[in-house]
Amino acid sequence: MREKLRFGIVGLGSIAKTHAEVISSLDNAELVSAFHKNKEKADSFASSYGAKGYSDLDSFLSSGIDVLTVTTPSAVRCEYALPAMERGISVLLEKPMDVSPDKAKLMIETAERCGITLGVIFQNRFSPLNKEIRKAVESGRLGKRILSSAYVKWFRSQEYYDSGAWRGTKEIDGGGCLMNQAIHGLDLLLSLSSPLKDVLSFSALLNHERIDVEDTLVSSLRFSDGSLGGFECSTAAYPGSERRIELIGSSGTIIAEDDRIITWSFEKESSEDEEIRRRFSSSLSGPANSPAVALDNHRAQYVDFIDAILHGRRPAVDGREGLKSLLAVDAIYRSAESGKMVTLCS
Repeated sequence: MREKLRFGIVGLGSIAKTHAEVISSLDNAELVSAFHKNKEKADSFASSYGAKGYSDLDSFLSSGIDVLTVTTPSAVRCEYALPAMERGISVLLEKPMDVSPDKAKLMIETAERCGITLGVIFQNRFSPLNKEIRKAVESGRLGKRILSSAYVKWFRSQEYYDSGAWRGTKEIDGGGCLMNQAIHGLDLLLSLSSPLKDVLSFSALLNHERIDVEDTLVSSLRFSDGSLGGFECSTAAYPGSERRIELIGSSGTIIAEDDRIITWSFEKESSEDEEIRRRFSSSLSGPANSPAVALDNHRAQYVDFIDAILHGRRPAVDGREGLKSLLAVDAIYRSAESGKMVTLCS
């Protein structure tokens, strides 16, 4: 294995810049190639990072890359990931893995058969606050789980949806505010809860035009341990508010808005609690009506992913972890369409 892992990027929209900047900031990684069907766009993007642009997929995949980062529209990620994995190239996918659970499962099976590392970007799991929350949950400080809920009430303008032909389309985007934006909050909630069992959901298009997916959705949740919860999301909630997670148990309550603690209270106080409350008393996140993404959490996930490749272990968010939120999204949408409760697991 080289001292530096060589990365290639396919899908050169706005989020690709975040990935390129993170890769370029790491000592053991370098961006060497970028792919777009438009050669001019590929060259322009690649040149900003000292890489080479390609418009021929076979040449791109033969450019000596160790890892492929896929940031294309959701519905076409599988078509780039599979040929890369067949060549022994590890793959890091933007969320969601795909719009189809079957395609996601195929990517997982292919990665395991080819012996490569597959990861999915859910960078919020890697924030310092969420690491502290996970530690508290896993150590049992909440006691018996009672309620686990998340709220993602953001705002996206009509211009945002009009800016790309794929935005707000069920075929390519896979869904609306849930699939494209709030899946981050859903993934975080699921990673801190017992497996999701049942969902009962409602969705609506309330404040946007020329899109064929929801901009508002609510869902009641029941988890496999018997605890309950709720999930609400929107891209029609002007001016937008911070993502909120609520974890309530018989012995404690954790409520957080993005990087800020609202409530950190336990029946048995630990010596670290006051310092944790002080440390996370203010939010460092940007405005909820902006798609802008900070680099720190992405960088932390890249560090974990690269370490997993170098040491032959599973990354913290591998394909199977990435599949969990996609299966939940699929169940929530099926419930909203049918008006009936959908069961994920017995």
